[in-house]
Amino acid sequence: MSSSNKSLRFGIGVLASLLACFGLQAIAFFGLRLGTGKTESNYFSTLSRFQGASAPGAEIAVSGSSITGRLPGREAGNQAVANLGSDGGSPYDGLKLIDEGVVSPPRWLVLETNTLFNGVGYAEMPAVKGARGLWFTIGGRVPLVGAAARPSGMLYARLLSRGWNGRGEPFPLQQGPRIMGPTDPNAFEFSSVERERLTGLSQMLSKIGKTGVRILLVNYPAGAMKARELERMNAAIAILSSEAQAPYLDLASAIPRESLVFTDSVHLGPTSASRILDTIRAACLSLETPTN
Repeated sequence: MSSSNKSLRFGIGVLASLLACFGLQAIAFFGLRLGTGKTESNYFSTLSRFQGASAPGAEIAVSGSSITGRLPGREAGNQAVANLGSDGGSPYDGLKLIDEGVVSPPRWLVLETNTLFNGVGYAEMPAVKGARGLWFTIGGRVPLVGAAARPSGMLYARLLSRGWNGRGEPFPLQQGPRIMGPTDPNAFEFSSVERERLTGLSQMLSKIGKTGVRILLVNYPAGAMKARELERMNAAIAILSSEAQAPYLDLASAIPRESLVFTDSVHLGPTSASRILDTIRAACLSLETPTN
């Protein structure tokens, strides 16, 4: 057999193997629906959520840290919700992508308040940088080459078994969302980098709000905060709510911790995350419904 024939057979064999691998990947992703936002890598977990959230505009976009990342969004099969949870990051990351047009504007933007100041003074999150690249756009349009379709990620997600199983029962709330009144700007002493983050958040929320997107600030049940962190969060909420005219919903105080299941000291388990998400959806609906 000539060397040219051997090379041809080798090339055909490689091509056939690649096609077989892509076929198995397609069966797992589209047939078995194993694609998910939570993988073995925080970077790819976040990137897959961002890709799923990018377009079209969702009913609700939830922006936050890994706390928000546990809520079931498009990456978990819940098409109405765009999850912009940034593992190791903050709500500033997802907000920035909406502001820049990388993610289509939603009907409702829900901003996690627990981690408003995560990462202040540090470099931009790698997943945010990745979301501006060409491959991010390609992966958003061709899901099979997206971050959620990575074979190792799908296997990890399968082992975790965190698929979305439909809507949960909303928690009853004694007090619904409310706009916080103006506060003394000197009531809490923000550092220069914290003040810069707060200004950036306020400017983007105001800009996004003017496009018709409705905004809701939410404090999630999570780990206990230190005294200064809690004071800082409350001061920031008062400022953002007043300046952006955005209602605030304090789920951490409204829902007893014993009513929830956590996978660790901070992150919600699947059922509790679904119930929290539907509590938020119910709150958004109540704000849309005129009161007599």
